[in-house]
Amino acid sequence: MNLVSSVYELAESFMKDSKDVFINNENVTLLGNKMLKEGKTDFPLPYTENPYKAVLIELIASSINYCYWYGRGNIRPNNCSSTHLYDCIANAFFDYKEQDYQHFNLCLTRLINLLISHRFPLVEERMYHLNQLRCSGEEYSQRIIDSTDTYDINDLMLELITLFPGFSSDLFLKRTFLFFMQMYRRFGWFEQSMKNIPVAADYQVPKILEHLKCIRYSSPLRSNIKFSTLIPKGSREECEIRSATVLVCKELCKLTGWNIADVDGYLWLQRKKVSTPFHLTITTDY
Repeated sequence: MNLVSSVYELAESFMKDSKDVFINNENVTLLGNKMLKEGKTDFPLPYTENPYKAVLIELIASSINYCYWYGRGNIRPNNCSSTHLYDCIANAFFDYKEQDYQHFNLCLTRLINLLISHRFPLVEERMYHLNQLRCSGEEYSQRIIDSTDTYDINDLMLELITLFPGFSSDLFLKRTFLFFMQMYRRFGWFEQSMKNIPVAADYQVPKILEHLKCIRYSSPLRSNIKFSTLIPKGSREECEIRSATVLVCKELCKLTGWNIADVDGYLWLQRKKVSTPFHLTITTDY
């Protein structure tokens, strides 16, 4: 199965007869022109002298990079966020011994204890996903380093979701695509594949696209988002939001000539400039 094609086909199916989310193609074109005028945005990442450890950290982070809020998007115990998550990983793996199975498992246990003590939401789900990494996380990280652009990224993605099934539960494969985008951002790996893979459809990118009027919500959906009404995972509304995000970002890649990591970075890094809330779905997908 081609995972990239399957996500695009899913998005097109939902948007073919959408009821609550609509794409404004004219505004998408205007945004593409604006992006070309402003230029790409550098995506900040921590420096590392050890590529292997950096790959392993990104694999760990991508496995549990989801849902940091309770009840409303701005209710975050102990300021939980992706940034805080990376800090916890760095603290847990500060003395990590490369490709030492026993020490790797010790560091994972440290991380789980930090997530518990820092009151991260969905902590049981995060424990479950981290525990999936124990047997093959180090081996898969080495596989990534040995492969880069010499290996079919679809095969690497299939291996990822097979070894660590938590990645496969999301039909839009947000955390899978995010992991490979991070490999490109850190090392420039998989550059050709970045021209084709879908965006990592999350809470923040659709919020920005709706703010920029590239996607439009129906009045009931807009009201639900405004008043922090939960939108169920897998519901038509949630799937339409993510589908529109995937298709708009694909078009922005065409209009700008940028790859998906560049488009995603441009949009995601604007998230704090936009005060409107994002849609609330309790999920491990994003």
